[in-house]
Amino acid sequence: MKARSMKIDVVLLTKNSVYPCLNECVNSIYKNVPVNKLIVVDGGSTDGTLEFLQKFPDVEIIDDQKGTRATSRQKGIETVETEWHIHVDSDVILSPRWFEKAWKLVDKSVGAIWGVAIPIEKHFFNITYAMSKLYGIGIKDLLVKQTRSERCMLHDTLIRTDTVKDIEIPRDLHIWEDEYIGRHIINKGYKFLKVKEPYCLHHHNPTGRINSFALTGYFLKKYKFWTFRQILLRCILALPKSAWIYMVTRDFQAAKLQFLNYTLMLKGWLAA
Repeated sequence: MKARSMKIDVVLLTKNSVYPCLNECVNSIYKNVPVNKLIVVDGGSTDGTLEFLQKFPDVEIIDDQKGTRATSRQKGIETVETEWHIHVDSDVILSPRWFEKAWKLVDKSVGAIWGVAIPIEKHFFNITYAMSKLYGIGIKDLLVKQTRSERCMLHDTLIRTDTVKDIEIPRDLHIWEDEYIGRHIINKGYKFLKVKEPYCLHHHNPTGRINSFALTGYFLKKYKFWTFRQILLRCILALPKSAWIYMVTRDFQAAKLQFLNYTLMLKGWLAA
């Protein structure tokens, strides 16, 4: 089926999402995806998020204010009616012709396609930039390489709906629920592609990310996403990587974020 003749459901999770880029996010969806229905699963917004979204056509809002990201993903998936659907995070902006480019990659072996998420928050961009210099590759290549074998993500991900209709996501996975979904698709024998084109621009929240570092380690152990060797290796590299980031960018906050990411993951792992 040609991309132009398709209609696709889009799952969008929100909770007080007006800032930093909800307007740009939603407009990029309607501009670059043939939307059948925008399925908004909201965690209890009070900042005008829902009022803003109700201005758009074909929007279905589902209340999940007592849930987690896991339950919101679950409700979104259960509401999807189209053969393929897309998960888009509320803090990303889709690149031009996003769906058209993704659809060209689909064949019978593909269960999902994730477009690389380029950080545009200053400190996280500097981390990515410094690492790209270290490895001597472009930023998009670095981001794909880093996530190729480590994590499935849903910033901007096209999914074959049949591969997830039977999924039951553990309620406590309010982060790393994307990895659980990705592994579910892979375990069914499908490919989870991670690609440079299409891509999205991603607004990170440094405070929120710091708060999730230890919890990440906890879930990595509880659900056996990573081995202790993988965690230990990152702790060994925490200081030299942080030093390199500061040397290249002179951004102390970026270097600190890198160091905290690895060391707090170990803390969470040990607490699990």
